[in-house]
Amino acid sequence: MTTALLRRTLACVLALAACAAHAAGTAPAAAPRLWKAARTMPDHGTTVLYVLGASPVGLPVEYDGYYTRAVLPALRASATLAVEGVGDGEEAPRDAEPPGCDLRQLDDAGIAVLNDARQRILTLALRADMARRDALDVKGLAQVPDPDTQAQAWARLIEMSDEFTLLQFARVQAAALAPSALREHLPGHVAAALVRARPDVPVHDIDYRTGMMHAYCAAGPRRTLLLRDVVDGLDDNAGAAARATPRLMRDFDAILRGHEPSAGSPLTRLAPLDAGLVCARNRDWIARMQALADGRAHFYVVPVRNLFPARHDGADCGGLLDDLAQAGFAVGPVK
Repeated sequence: MTTALLRRTLACVLALAACAAHAAGTAPAAAPRLWKAARTMPDHGTTVLYVLGASPVGLPVEYDGYYTRAVLPALRASATLAVEGVGDGEEAPRDAEPPGCDLRQLDDAGIAVLNDARQRILTLALRADMARRDALDVKGLAQVPDPDTQAQAWARLIEMSDEFTLLQFARVQAAALAPSALREHLPGHVAAALVRARPDVPVHDIDYRTGMMHAYCAAGPRRTLLLRDVVDGLDDNAGAAARATPRLMRDFDAILRGHEPSAGSPLTRLAPLDAGLVCARNRDWIARMQALADGRAHFYVVPVRNLFPARHDGADCGGLLDDLAQAGFAVGPVK
């Protein structure tokens, strides 16, 4: 090899290496999903609220290096943990609307969705009941009602349940039927992992006792979208979840960066209900967060969509991060 050719070869190699280094240096890092909101009050010191945006299903990306580096230390520094669904929420203010949804808001299509959901949830309950029976020994089988009696009991319960109770019931039964392959593929909701990581921390419900029901009912006639979404999801299998996970992780990252997720994303298919499920819930949450002035740190796990503005389909709110800033908190992402 001549000296000139050697020089040209080395120049090409160095140029390629520089390009590779530049590409690696400019590759976008994972978007922060934990925010710190701090406010100092006279005679109360500085109160800190850590707010973690979470996906509804628990994605692998939520347990990455950022989880270890930023999320867990913030949890360890916190005096309380607030998550959805614990059931110990405070009573709603007296001026709040009474719980329960007005069936008169639903048109014929909405009533049809509700009736179809009842039938599909009954089928799900019967399948879950049979799965539980299969796991019992002879002695255990002798202590449970016969299948026909149990089926009639499920039918009465489902027929008498209101819409929101149906949602909760469907989720419980679906969890009982989730295949082990699905549980292995999706690590589970990050809130549950945080509770396990800090078994000593007091855990409270982020909502008022009837807060989630209020939010569901506040969505008005379109609220059956959520009921249908939950019921449709009952037929998902491990293979479908595996195929959907990469897209969900990309969409989750897009939302955290303030970008639009992919068209038809599962993370945005309930966007028409944002007036209730995002804006109404945020108003409840910020009222309670504003009242905190104890000089301690508190950790909140919230759906990622609640963090950012929602202004469409009747929704008009700036998102929880903006609400905290307007309430006098200094808000910034945890790096």
